[in-house]
Amino acid sequence: MSQVIDGTGLTADDVAAIRGTIEPWTNACVRRDWDRLLGMCTDDIVFLPPNEPAVEGGGVRPWLDNFPTIKAMSIEMEHIEGAGQVACVRGSVKMTLDISGQQVAFDGKYIDVFRKQPDGKWCFAQVMWNANTAA
Repeated sequence: MSQVIDGTGLTADDVAAIRGTIEPWTNACVRRDWDRLLGMCTDDIVFLPPNEPAVEGGGVRPWLDNFPTIKAMSIEMEHIEGAGQVACVRGSVKMTLDISGQQVAFDGKYIDVFRKQPDGKWCFAQVMWNANTAA
C-alpha cells in the first residue's frame, strides 16, 4: 500500500500519475523495450544499479542492452512524497532474471526520483535499487 506524506505539495493527480508508471515501466523492462522505457525518463536520466558505477549520458542505452533478460518483474510503491516539480518514491522490487541460462530471483528495494515535465508528465530522473540480501 502506498503512503503519501500529507502536505507534500503533490496533488492527487500527481500521485496517480506517478503510480501509473508502474505497469508501463515493468512491461517495458520485461519486453526489453528500451525506447519506451527511456521515453518515461528525463533526458538526463541516471541509473544507480547495485554494485556498479552510475550509468548516465551516452552509456545508458548500451548498459540497458547488456542488462540481463528480465523474465518477470513486480514493483510496489510504498512511499511517495514531493513538492512542486520533484517527487521521491520508495518501494520494493522483485525480478526473475535470466543470467547465462539460469533463472535468478532478485528481491530488493528502490528509490526513484521523478521530475514533472513542462507538459505535466512525471518522468524518472534517478533510478536506484539494491538487493535485500548480499549476493
